[in-house]
Amino acid sequence: MTQEWWNTYAQQMEWSGAADLPSRLPENVQALLEEMGLTTLDPSAYTDLGLGQTAQMLADLLSVQAAGPKATLGMLLGVILLCALFSGLEGGVGSVSLRRTYQGVAVLSAGGAVLVPLLGLFTAVWTAVEQVTVFLTAFVPVYGAVLFTGGQAVGAASYQTTLLLAVQILLWLVRRIVLPVLLVSLGLGCVGAVSEGFCLDRISGALHKAILWLMGLSSTLFSGLLSLQQMVAAAGDSLGSRVVKFSLSSFVPVVGGVLSEAYNTVVGCGGLLRSTVGAFGVLSVVLVVLPPLLSCVCWSVGLQLAGGAAALFGLTPLDTLCRTAAGAVKVLIAVLAVFALLMILSTSVVVFVGR
Repeated sequence: MTQEWWNTYAQQMEWSGAADLPSRLPENVQALLEEMGLTTLDPSAYTDLGLGQTAQMLADLLSVQAAGPKATLGMLLGVILLCALFSGLEGGVGSVSLRRTYQGVAVLSAGGAVLVPLLGLFTAVWTAVEQVTVFLTAFVPVYGAVLFTGGQAVGAASYQTTLLLAVQILLWLVRRIVLPVLLVSLGLGCVGAVSEGFCLDRISGALHKAILWLMGLSSTLFSGLLSLQQMVAAAGDSLGSRVVKFSLSSFVPVVGGVLSEAYNTVVGCGGLLRSTVGAFGVLSVVLVVLPPLLSCVCWSVGLQLAGGAAALFGLTPLDTLCRTAAGAVKVLIAVLAVFALLMILSTSVVVFVGR
């Protein structure tokens, strides 16, 4: 990159406000970016990003996020082993009330080990969703200015409107529908684990599937809408750019060719800035959702292992409880994935269609 190109790139980055975007991120995300060597919007930092340091960062993050699920899995396995040792009490006495009391104590013991830290996971996921929303509220107008500088005026308008609307609607869905329904499903799963004759755990599973369908349908609609808008906008922006270059070279005497080349330089730097800022935005959103996402994955694996151990010893109530909790964690994974994929798909469409 020549000095002229670099000066133009730096000016566009300053005018658009992109230089201030790293300071809008949470402190933990800034620390992760610093560990990866991405403290600035220098394009060479992204092209030189190595696999080794990224893998090391992921390994360190995974070890931190897996600590809580491992401790809970240990407690769950202890409860399952104790329940298996005392399972003779359930069948040794013919009293139905004693059997139900035994099952209730077993579920309460396992629920105490699972539900309290699981509520902390709910809080972590909601915090990540809020942080993504706050960051995108600052990022999208800046990226719209970057797109406008690079000659994508129509694309910038559709990108800002659609993505901000999608994020706000998804945030409302998570706050008003997803999290309350998940809490209700956990309650139904706990009651269904000890109740006989009422398949409440089936209702819990149906609620989880409904939420997954709702999140998937919402993200598909918004991604498809943005893709259609960008395909049409790209044609209009391309035509407008050609009209400007033709006008400069044809109707401006003497210096028309020079101005046309200068316009090409500005648009080229805008394209580089568009790709760099877009990569920064995508990576930032991914790093915001990555810690709770890794925690959710560890929770899902641990709960499935505990459920398998409970099923091995014939402890059906504990197996039901673990399966219900694992279903709720899978929904949390889907929520985080929807926010990350929405940012990845929308920005990728803008970058590649804009070319």
